Amino acid sequence: MSAPSMTLFHNPASPFVRKVRVLLIETGQQDRVALHACLPTPVNPDAEVLQGNPVGKIPALRLADGSVLHDSRVILDYLDHQHVGNPLIPRGA
Repeated sequence: MSAPSMTLFHNPASPFVRKVRVLLIETGQQDRVALHACLPTPVNPDAEVLQGNPVGKIPALRLADGSVLHDSRVILDYLDHQHVGNPLIPRGA
């Protein structure tokens, strides 16, 4: 087993984070993503979350190249394109 190549900044109470975690489990990608629990607030932001994500919102996914995706819909779309098998999110319209 190799080390996770991505980091998901999350708070377990967030429904948006739960959607991302469900997709990771359903597509067998949970071993590719390290979890970093945080609770950023406007008066107490998480410094790691702010790197590449100036808005500081979670969920945020730091990719292997250091770039950061934020907004659960963007993260879900990215991860859904990274696995083998049928997509969970319908493509095209």
